[in-house]
Amino acid sequence: MQHTQIKQDQTKLAQAQFLALKASAGSGKTFNLALRFIYLLFCGANPHQILTLTFTKKASNEMRHRIYEYLRSLKQSIADNTYQNNIIYQDLCEKRGLSYQFISQNINKIYAEFMQTNPRITTIDAFFHNVLKKFCWYVGVSAYFEIGNVDLGAINERFLGSFSTEDMDKIVRFCFFNRIKIMDFLRFLSSLCAFPARDIKHALGEDLESINLSYEDIDSAIKERMNRIYEHIDSIMSETKRAKTYFAQKITAQSIAQSSSYLLKWSTHNELKNYKLDTLDQTRNEILSLIKIYYVKKEQEVLSLIKNYIVRYDKSKQAQIRSQSFLDYNDVTLKNYELFMRNIDRDFFYFRLDDKITHILLDEFQDTSIMQFQILKPIIDEIKSGDSRKKIDEKSLFVVGDEKQSIYGFRGSFSAVFKEATKGLTQENLPYNFRSKPRVIEFNNRLFKECYKDYIPSKSPDENAQGGYVRVLKAVQDSESLGAQVYTELEALVQNGADENQIAILVFKNNDATLLKDYINEQNPRISIVTEASSSLFAKKEVVLILNALRYISLLKLQADSKNSNKDSKNTKTSADMCEISNALRLYEKQIGKLWGRAYIESAEVVARISAIDIASSPANVVLSMIETFNIANSVSLRFLELASECKSINEVLDLESKAQCNAPAQSNKGVKIMTIHKSKGLEFEYLIVCDRIGGTKGDMDKFIYEYDKLNISRIYYKSKARESFDEEYNKALQEHKKRYEQEKYNVLYVAFTRARYGLSVIRKEKSSEFEILNLSEEIDALPRFEASFQQDLQMSKPINVLQSMQHFGRQNDFIRQERHSSVLESAKWHNIHFGEAIHSAFELYFSFGLDREDIGHILFNRYGFGLDREHIKEVINIVFACINNPRFAALMKNKKILCEVGYIVQSCLYRIDALLQDEKECFVLDYKSGTREQEAQEAQVRNYMRFLVSFYGESKKIRGFIIYPLKKQDEQILEVSLGEKV
Repeated sequence: MQHTQIKQDQTKLAQAQFLALKASAGSGKTFNLALRFIYLLFCGANPHQILTLTFTKKASNEMRHRIYEYLRSLKQSIADNTYQNNIIYQDLCEKRGLSYQFISQNINKIYAEFMQTNPRITTIDAFFHNVLKKFCWYVGVSAYFEIGNVDLGAINERFLGSFSTEDMDKIVRFCFFNRIKIMDFLRFLSSLCAFPARDIKHALGEDLESINLSYEDIDSAIKERMNRIYEHIDSIMSETKRAKTYFAQKITAQSIAQSSSYLLKWSTHNELKNYKLDTLDQTRNEILSLIKIYYVKKEQEVLSLIKNYIVRYDKSKQAQIRSQSFLDYNDVTLKNYELFMRNIDRDFFYFRLDDKITHILLDEFQDTSIMQFQILKPIIDEIKSGDSRKKIDEKSLFVVGDEKQSIYGFRGSFSAVFKEATKGLTQENLPYNFRSKPRVIEFNNRLFKECYKDYIPSKSPDENAQGGYVRVLKAVQDSESLGAQVYTELEALVQNGADENQIAILVFKNNDATLLKDYINEQNPRISIVTEASSSLFAKKEVVLILNALRYISLLKLQADSKNSNKDSKNTKTSADMCEISNALRLYEKQIGKLWGRAYIESAEVVARISAIDIASSPANVVLSMIETFNIANSVSLRFLELASECKSINEVLDLESKAQCNAPAQSNKGVKIMTIHKSKGLEFEYLIVCDRIGGTKGDMDKFIYEYDKLNISRIYYKSKARESFDEEYNKALQEHKKRYEQEKYNVLYVAFTRARYGLSVIRKEKSSEFEILNLSEEIDALPRFEASFQQDLQMSKPINVLQSMQHFGRQNDFIRQERHSSVLESAKWHNIHFGEAIHSAFELYFSFGLDREDIGHILFNRYGFGLDREHIKEVINIVFACINNPRFAALMKNKKILCEVGYIVQSCLYRIDALLQDEKECFVLDYKSGTREQEAQEAQVRNYMRFLVSFYGESKKIRGFIIYPLKKQDEQILEVSLGEKV
């Protein structure tokens, strides 16, 4: 009976027309959003009338993909009669009350309709962008505006450049006396520009009555009243006490604010409580009121300057926007707000948007800003209001969020928005954590139930499940020791078999990530580290090479144009200018050569290659020519080519670095991830290390306090020390501010700890720790042995490409005689040579760089396309991967570190070993061969390698040698070579 009631309750909740889901970390919110979308489709909703808003492109793409996959799998399971095992079918039947007959009759139609329409699954910024495009003229924006990053540096330069020397002196004095850094002040002005001007004027106290008293008047009034108190105390105190001195000397507002215990404690103060002071209560209260007036006057002066500066700053910003011809997303949001305040007719609004919005699904709503919510509120209210008889197929609202994960207050997000948006909605909590292992779930429940008043513990979906680890390590003494403990923990994970690609280290600020990366690489250069900077597309070697080459081309053109101008006697460039251009060209030649792997003395080749590129063609063609010229075709360079194809000039391509925010393809970002906690939001990691802040804890550095009336900024206060003791309204606003600040500190730690899937390690300091508020105690679980698949083993064993290319070594040809096989060159056909070299390269690209088939194919075609067509390249890849998947080959690779192209010199002769596989006890030589005609010579070659390794390692490792024949049958592909003699 109880089970039946629970099932009925679940069905009722799932069918709720207006539903809010409280989704803790790992609780499957994306799954539930996708299911809600599918359920609406089965209820008859038009997919184009369902507005689904997320906060990141990644989330919206994942949502779209999930819905497609769920519909496809449901359709297939119905067709295959395996629907009872389909999780979507189970949910639609058990929780949503749909029958098999109804689902089977409608799935094909729903699937086809979804595939044929363009569902509105997008980010909130993209939705606002689309709205503004449709209504741009209503708010004075050109229809041709583009989205980009407005250059804040240029805005600041315009703003400061608009002041006279006298005005600049005022700004500097203002910042100096108020202890505000110039850049912090400029950032504050920028943040105020993100709000409607009307709201900011009101919040800055435009409606408040100004203080007419001067500071001298205030101090004079205080002095007169302090003297009155002094005279009374002096008459009743026989002995000299500090109280007398205090009331005699503290006669200004500033001096009293610095030392106010006598006035504030008054009748309870140790020196005053034994005396009758009732007759002076009014005088004392007047002094306190005067000090409040002092603070308010000081604030009004500051805010008055701010009001003047913000108008000027906004003008500078608008001028910069016009010069760049694009808006940033904050500007788009502000323009949307202006638009919705115009009360545009709803029918016309939906007509311009091409269709009505009858259903809204909102993801991560705790990250919504007040203004974003105010823009969406009319649409939400329209769905919630109206004819109450309308059912879920006609209109619905579905809001998902978690106030514990609200960590973007510095960007303007406001967690109270979630509470406001969910008023009047049916509310449900997602009870299960599908992300983390039971040990991690238990630890986080125990920790955070003390931090949140209404915390609901998460459950593991499998009551009998076990596993996972938590390691709160012993606190270190200082920040310098944090790096050492992080590295020790990282090494322990890798030694126990953890895949480097599945390890993440979370830090509190970007600089910490850089410091840790440098420290870890200093200890062990073999560990590959990925940070935000290194994961950017523009940080990748291929893109840096292309950008330098484009700058080189631009300078060449400028040099040529200048020479022609000088010939025409226009003389636009001086000799100093021409000299500067020549120096810059030489610098770029050196940089390009280095990035390309060429010695500086080969710069003539660099110049020749680049000069041959037709710069008169489109930017995309120029970039494509560079990719082909430098042999750098892979996912990174092709992603950059995509961006370049949208540009109209070389200068636009060069501007991409500062304007576009683009990460490199995921497959190019392999290794241990180090990122800030804020960047980790929405991600999950198998093995997680959370590192304390390097340096002291970050205090509340805000100089201004925002007071809110529900979801509107009602007042901005200037923060002043000790003001809370004299100003009750200010104190109330300050306490609310502190509460939000402290709450976000808890939220940041909650987000950090809940990213862990299998295991969590916490590295902390004894003092000034960010974890102090959690009262952590040491608990160190033993690390288990992580069993990785063969494929993971390959990824984990990071090869060191000791000798990638040793074509010339400058001009050391006499010193090093490269090993040659003249007999092969004389007897083999060119095609066979290229085919064999391509096989060799494919092995190296896979094991050295972990490239996939597609990237390997691009590189091989660039290298050997003049001798091998695409079919031959495809054949090479198939042969190599078939050999890699050979069980015997897999057995050789098991738990071995891979070193590719290992070179050594013996008697001035350079030798290269194709690959070495090694662990603590063994070392295997691998030599790839495409032919078997000279098997004896091949075996002799491998024996020479083995002898060198025996002499190098001595008795510490067992040496074995193998020849790999990829072209042979599977059981003949691996030939072991015996050493044949004892060395």
